[in-house]
Amino acid sequence: MNVFTSSLAALGLCLTATLALAQTPTSVEAAEYEPNSDRWLVSNNNSILVTDDLGESWTTFGSGGATHGMEVLGSTLFAIQSNVIRAYDVVSGQQIGALSPTGAGFLNGMGSESTDAGDILVVSDFSSGRLLKVDVSDPTDMTYSTLVADTGTTPNGVTVLDGVATVVNWGGNSDILQIDVETGEMTVLVDGTGLGNCDGVDWANGSLIVSSWTPQRITQFSPDAENPGAWTANTLVNGAPLSNPADLSVNTLGDTYAVACSGNNTVYFGPLLDISALSPVHVPSADASLNGDGLALSSEEAGKWTVRGLDTAGRELGTNSLSSGPGQVPVSWDALGQWSAAAFLLEVSFEPMGSASGSWRTVLKHGATR
Repeated sequence: MNVFTSSLAALGLCLTATLALAQTPTSVEAAEYEPNSDRWLVSNNNSILVTDDLGESWTTFGSGGATHGMEVLGSTLFAIQSNVIRAYDVVSGQQIGALSPTGAGFLNGMGSESTDAGDILVVSDFSSGRLLKVDVSDPTDMTYSTLVADTGTTPNGVTVLDGVATVVNWGGNSDILQIDVETGEMTVLVDGTGLGNCDGVDWANGSLIVSSWTPQRITQFSPDAENPGAWTANTLVNGAPLSNPADLSVNTLGDTYAVACSGNNTVYFGPLLDISALSPVHVPSADASLNGDGLALSSEEAGKWTVRGLDTAGRELGTNSLSSGPGQVPVSWDALGQWSAAAFLLEVSFEPMGSASGSWRTVLKHGATR
């Protein structure tokens, strides 16, 4: 009798564990890349799901939930759940902080950035047109202020880069706005996108990736090289399999994005580089490595080196370039600049001079996340 009872109890535990592991997204609204473990998160109403195989399988992340925007900053996941901004440790999944802004109508989109002054979020209030600036330097004790009282639009998705928040908006032929995170000064980046009901936005290699419901589309906006200040639009995906594409996120390397499709509760993963369309080129012989003093660079040709520092979310902290002849080139941390000390990843590229060779590029992991 005792053996039988114990067997049933063990079976129940196994079934519970199996159900916890095997999950199917429901009520999805936001997708977010988690660079510390190279995986993706999706909001799932009363839970958060995670995948490390591009959606082939999903498991539960921690015990918390998210209904709208999410951002990974350092070792913390910030998520909106019904007008509460929650902070979760990305390793344990445990909630470590929460903030309920006064007068919030419908907190929706969220962008983030690490700055010299601290870590910040910019959060859109869909119903009031307000943008909040949230200091999350201490996730256990978050504070906020009003960045813009009323954008005059219905703000939705937000991304932050180099102290500037870029915001896409709901409504027909909606604009793309930019706001100085320090002063709150607002400008129009794209006056009329030709898209209706824009939802998600993120930066990728100098371009903006935007999701819209009218039409159901993922669009890439890139600066027009021939017309300074103008932007050109390129359609990445139109129609199925998209269904009400909402918040999206781009990975650190900038070659993949994920968008939560709230219309059919799926997450669409799309490429940002079509390898089949590339022409073969000769890659120059070059190498880069880290040492205690900085970087050790070497090449067989004269050329130009460029070093970019990225934070844990893949956003640029600083860049430096130098020309050199063939051979070994030591570059100290001081020569790179103060930003190099805070860089989690260092993207190093080399372009030979006076050669038919293509460029060489690598990404080095500089330090541990904080």
